[in-house]
Amino acid sequence: MAGTAVTVFLLHRTAPAARPFATLADPGFSIGGVSSVTFSPSGTMLAAGDDDGSAYLWRMGTGQLAATLTDPDGQGVSSVAFSPSGTLLATGDGDGHVYMWHVTTGHSIGTVTVRTGLVGAGVNSVGFSPNGGMLAGGAGVGSTYLWNSATLRQVGVLTEPTNISGGGVLSVAFSPRGQTLATGDGAGHIYLWDVATGRQIAILTDPHSRFVHSVAFSLDGTTLAAGDGNGNAYLWDPATGRRVATLAIPGGGPVTSVAFSPDGALLAVGSGNGTAYLWDVATRQVVSTLTHSGSKGVNSVAFSPSGRVLATGDGNDSIYLWRVSTATA
Repeated sequence: MAGTAVTVFLLHRTAPAARPFATLADPGFSIGGVSSVTFSPSGTMLAAGDDDGSAYLWRMGTGQLAATLTDPDGQGVSSVAFSPSGTLLATGDGDGHVYMWHVTTGHSIGTVTVRTGLVGAGVNSVGFSPNGGMLAGGAGVGSTYLWNSATLRQVGVLTEPTNISGGGVLSVAFSPRGQTLATGDGAGHIYLWDVATGRQIAILTDPHSRFVHSVAFSLDGTTLAAGDGNGNAYLWDPATGRRVATLAIPGGGPVTSVAFSPDGALLAVGSGNGTAYLWDVATRQVVSTLTHSGSKGVNSVAFSPSGRVLATGDGNDSIYLWRVSTATA
């Protein structure tokens, strides 16, 4: 990977300023804007959740809105995740619910409840296991819940022993083989769990922040990225628990979201300063700065399955699409 050359291609080349090739306006109005974005496994759909209590499905080929999935409780949608088959979408909301939606029909096919009516009881992050059999939900009450994704029956609860103040479990991510689950919390810890047994494997402590807003595994599972509230992204070796790199975002502000490109060459980092950054993982260098116009912050970043498109969702109810390409020198 040390010989990787990275180029960011833009539809309108007005160097040095980066420009998205498309902008999707969130149809709803929300104070917090677009909270979460993710691509379907085929790359043909993009899902986005927002603080007005809806999730939206967009057709990537045309940029047209395909469906609006409205949270029955009217709570903000904090996280969205496609199943590996692409037929289901899970959405976590601010009142402790996870809704399962059929992507083709747009109908809700089931609901699970963590806990409602409590401050901080929301489901902050959802994610499917790689085989699609399990759904994880990280909650503000300080635990991560595991459900059978077909029956929505609860099959496990992973409770963190550290202080849950500051939002409890803020982020979840399965390893590529599904054997390990990483959870980031408001107390500045990343927990690694054995999915089969529910046993805690390791605790990785953020050295500078209470808030681990986002965690993500590289596709080969050898690296775990985490972003914190003090403007740093960290790279960890999950096998040894060793921190291998610290990436400080140039503009300051909290790191809200991290995502690896499918080939592992790039790390996308969303920040509260209204900018997303692309890092070369091998050289630890910023290779592109993607600035949102008038943004209140970039809340979520996601690569398409091909790695050629990066989606970023911001606090101004906008989703930007950027063309990205990597080439090996």
